[in-house]
Amino acid sequence: MSHSHVDKPFARKLAASLRAAGHGVWIDEAEINIGDSLVEKIREGLDQVDYVAAILSKTSIDGPWVTRELDIASNREIEEGRVVVLPLLVEKVELPGFLKGKFYGDFTNEEQYDYMVDLLLRKLGQPGLAPKVESDEVAALKEALAYAQEKAAMHERQANQHARLALKGKSEKLVAAIKEANEKYPSHAAINNLHAFEVSGRPVVLDYLLWAIGKAMRKGAHPLDFLLTIDDKWPEATRMFEAYIDAIDGENG
Repeated sequence: MSHSHVDKPFARKLAASLRAAGHGVWIDEAEINIGDSLVEKIREGLDQVDYVAAILSKTSIDGPWVTRELDIASNREIEEGRVVVLPLLVEKVELPGFLKGKFYGDFTNEEQYDYMVDLLLRKLGQPGLAPKVESDEVAALKEALAYAQEKAAMHERQANQHARLALKGKSEKLVAAIKEANEKYPSHAAINNLHAFEVSGRPVVLDYLLWAIGKAMRKGAHPLDFLLTIDDKWPEATRMFEAYIDAIDGENG
């Protein structure tokens, strides 16, 4: 289910309707854990599903993640010679070029929601209703879900607080570089937030440091090697390496 963060409430509602009809639904909040690579997990999800429901709104059609997901899915359509992408409109927007001409589900009118779900199920096929569950078991599951959601929210608040404290005092340029690196390599976030630094005005994050030093070792030199020496920043680089090694040891131990 490809969607923007703004359309998350609708995505959850539709996912619940499809699951109630017996279909499995891949939705990012249920499948991606903290520290996972977003690109890898999303590509993995797109490779596993039969259809990609594209929830289209003014926000999603301009969003880089939704655009990337739809690019991957449209390539599957070409390779497999069948319909993969199912456009679902939650706002009146012009369909992106490769979706023009497709019949779409119009969810812009809430009163038509059930009718549109029935049309969607007609396309997906109806494998049958999910098995009935006793009311006391449902209550226990809801209680467990509420507990898990509370713990997840608390963990996210703590992580955000730690990140804000770690980034305090860093320049806007460095903070921007850290955020970009963390999106690309989520597992480096804790190290970047605390140990990223600048040398001669150039941001140094973990993946850049590893690449630059590796190149210096192979080629005999790299400009960063020289700048670290001139600015006396080798202690900062060493602390970043040590933190990375500790993180690796922790994962393997």
